[in-house]
Amino acid sequence: MERGTAGNLSTQRPDGRIGSLLLQERSNDIATVELNPPPPGIQRDSDNNVVDNKSWALFTQWTYTFLERLGVTAGARYTQDNKGSFPDQYDFAAPAVKQVPLRWYRDTFSAFTPSASVNYRWNKEAMTYVSYSQGFKGGGWNSHFNSVLTPAQQSALQEFKPEKANSLEVGAKLDLLGNTLRVNLAAFDSRYTDMQITYRGPAPAGVAPFLTNAGKATIKGAEGEVIWAPTRDWNIDASIGHLESSIDRLGITPLAVIPPGLQAGNQLPFAPRWQGHVGIAYTARAFSLRSTPRLDASYQSATFFDATNTPEIAQLGGYTVLNASLTIAPEVGPWRLLFGVNNVTDKIYAVAGNSSLSTGSGYAEIAYARPREYFGTLTYEF
Repeated sequence: MERGTAGNLSTQRPDGRIGSLLLQERSNDIATVELNPPPPGIQRDSDNNVVDNKSWALFTQWTYTFLERLGVTAGARYTQDNKGSFPDQYDFAAPAVKQVPLRWYRDTFSAFTPSASVNYRWNKEAMTYVSYSQGFKGGGWNSHFNSVLTPAQQSALQEFKPEKANSLEVGAKLDLLGNTLRVNLAAFDSRYTDMQITYRGPAPAGVAPFLTNAGKATIKGAEGEVIWAPTRDWNIDASIGHLESSIDRLGITPLAVIPPGLQAGNQLPFAPRWQGHVGIAYTARAFSLRSTPRLDASYQSATFFDATNTPEIAQLGGYTVLNASLTIAPEVGPWRLLFGVNNVTDKIYAVAGNSSLSTGSGYAEIAYARPREYFGTLTYEF
């Protein structure tokens, strides 16, 4: 941590920027899937899809400070996504029978998303703020099915809608104890409309991942962070965060064949209720060298990895992971050595998973974090 104040907002001139973004991508996805084997052999499904996407955006943001204390920031962005999908999907037993008609499917998704924030500096050591922003994620096309879709199913399932969010945040940034202790506090509330979620369900999606919209969802919480540098050689940092997430309303068409367990009130995937971290480092100096050992401990509470909150693939218990490192470098010089151990205690914990328990294949799989891992790096600046 560098000693000093929480920042300087004394400028009286408007500070702004204008920018643009252009993205173009095209891919050819060729996939052959082996499904459960009905007589007389293995059923093979070809899920081929050409994707043609173009996206562009214009954005601007401006900040003005009044009387060296009150800062006001306003911004806006216009985004337009042009999505295209050309699916060629069939069962190898009947390649002429397409699961959806063979043609280009295209749509355009656009949104104007503003943002604004106000901050007030009470003195050199304390600043508070409030901010509001809107977010947007374009819609698109599902391209993997395991059976021929009826026109009604195709209309309901092939295309998914854009996701939109409204976020409000309030917080404070403080420099205390002679500018050796920095405290950051924040509370936020994000409300989503048509949140895009992924699940695997019964036919026609089958074992293939399937994107749909969840109606309305909420993520709200609070977090705090402290960084303390009592001397030049000690550095201690800690953080804690609490999340409350939920699917508030399901707006999924019945044709989507809602899988068991997907219901209002579920937690959102990858949104643990509690997260925390503590890190401590000390720099020893001898023979014109700096040696800095560091120890970090991170905690995460139970976590679901899908919108159906499937317990078979969830990390149902909280866990703590320890990492350690040692940095050696000259007081003045171009090189640095870093040695470390990640997951010191060789903790076994899940980091992802997916489930297809409601389909004929009836499987679930979990991805676990790496075991204890040693590493070393040498950095030299020319």
